[in-house]
Amino acid sequence: MAPFEQALRARVPSRDALLAEAKAQSARQRRRKQALGGGLSALLLATGLWLADPAWYREDVRTVAGGRDSLTLADGSRVAVNGATHLRIERRLRSRQVELVEGEATFTVTHAAQPFIVHSQGVEVLDIGTVFNVRSDSRGVAVAVVEGAVEVSAGPSPSRHLGGGQQVLAQAGALGITEPVDPLRATAWQRGTLRFDGTPLSEVIVDLQRYRQAPVRLADPRLGALRVSGEYDSAAIESLIDLLPVILPVRLSRAGDGSVVVRGR
Repeated sequence: MAPFEQALRARVPSRDALLAEAKAQSARQRRRKQALGGGLSALLLATGLWLADPAWYREDVRTVAGGRDSLTLADGSRVAVNGATHLRIERRLRSRQVELVEGEATFTVTHAAQPFIVHSQGVEVLDIGTVFNVRSDSRGVAVAVVEGAVEVSAGPSPSRHLGGGQQVLAQAGALGITEPVDPLRATAWQRGTLRFDGTPLSEVIVDLQRYRQAPVRLADPRLGALRVSGEYDSAAIESLIDLLPVILPVRLSRAGDGSVVVRGR
């Protein structure tokens, strides 16, 4: 029987061998689970980053009152910046974004796979290959399309498609009506011109303020309803202010600090 016993042992693994193989198999399974878990974690992290669209580059651009600037972004898009304007430029993982904190700028956007978005005061402007002007101040956010098209959204309002020669004013998270606009008027500030067409004096003063440090104030809010028309040189703002009593029933009070109060006559 001894020869048969030896042969049987050679064919059947010993208890120690079986235990060793079991431990080795458990270790292999643990390594596979760890590798799978690590890959899944990496995939979830990458997916989360993609959805979050984090910014990996930020730049602030500011212009002084009465100044203008122009810049070319990394993607080749061009931005003309009006005076007293603050822009925050962001390059994100899957989008190009600019926040217009305040002021006015014209965007000439280069086509790319990543969308180009301008946002201000809760208003978002999605470029669809175009040139457009955005103004953000106390009146709200005005979007005017020079050529091409944009998609504008604000709060709960449905998004609005604007084509060349159209504009919209957004206030308090709501879009106003779409109106026609002369592209040359929308970008007149780039040529050093202020153009008014029956514009309320209250709005004229907001525009004037972009070109001077000291404030211009209305002594009586009702004066803000007076209308101003004409084309004026933005480099001669003080001359325009001095002209107000000539074209409107108002008088001016100038202080030593440069501030101006507009009073009724």
